[in-house]
Amino acid sequence: MSVGDFANVYASINNLQNQFDAITGNTLSNYNQLSRIVFQQGNIYNSIYYGTGNIVSNNIVVNNNANIIRNDDMNNGNLIINNSNLILNNNSKIALGTNYGSSGQVIVSNGISSPPVWDSSLILLTQRTLSTSGTPSGSSATYLNIPSWVNQIVVTINQASTNGTAVPNLLLGTSAGLVTSGYSGSVGAYSGEGGDYLSTNILLWNTTWSAANIFYSVITFYHMGSNIWVFRINTSLSNSALATVGNGTVTLPGTLDRVQLTINGTQLFDNGTINIRYQ
Repeated sequence: MSVGDFANVYASINNLQNQFDAITGNTLSNYNQLSRIVFQQGNIYNSIYYGTGNIVSNNIVVNNNANIIRNDDMNNGNLIINNSNLILNNNSKIALGTNYGSSGQVIVSNGISSPPVWDSSLILLTQRTLSTSGTPSGSSATYLNIPSWVNQIVVTINQASTNGTAVPNLLLGTSAGLVTSGYSGSVGAYSGEGGDYLSTNILLWNTTWSAANIFYSVITFYHMGSNIWVFRINTSLSNSALATVGNGTVTLPGTLDRVQLTINGTQLFDNGTINIRYQ
């Protein structure tokens, strides 16, 4: 390269510098927002300063809290969002900090004041065995501390039976306790037998109940917003060719945090299992 070539390059760079001076007003604070283009080894390296972060050599750092970073000096080309809480790395993995989560988990919002967290998109709670000596008692099985973000709940009951003639039912509740009023809807038999309206609970059967019944149920709840839950009921027996279906709704006085399977407080479950999934 001749002296004249160097002079031309210098003049070009000087011209760019003058243009940036005009844009920024030639002040340091404005340079921190928008600074320079540097030519090096035939490549263009963008270096835009924003706060104390920068974009350098195709790496990205935006603001001094490292809210967005793609930086070869940090985790070998990772995109880091929100102060290293979320990382997309060059192996196409997603991490919260250095935590890649577990199989089946998804990133869930933790509110406007906290970083997101790994959580399961579908959570299966501990299966309960229904028996006369069950916990907390043989007359009920209660699941507490259901998260406030849950929008769908599926209750499954397998090969269950009771020692009396009261119909098993479900109750929803809040931190203030179980809700025993305000349910509406109905349950009815596939066989065309008369149905029952819902009022104080969610009945799992609509006709005469027997201690000899062995039943299977799937009850699905959907949150419609404003603490309104609609539900669908399916119950069948293995000791008789009968099945019951139903639909209904209830508006809770607060955020749902519990579900209980119960009878009437005096009769007991003597067989079967129950579980809950939510998402």
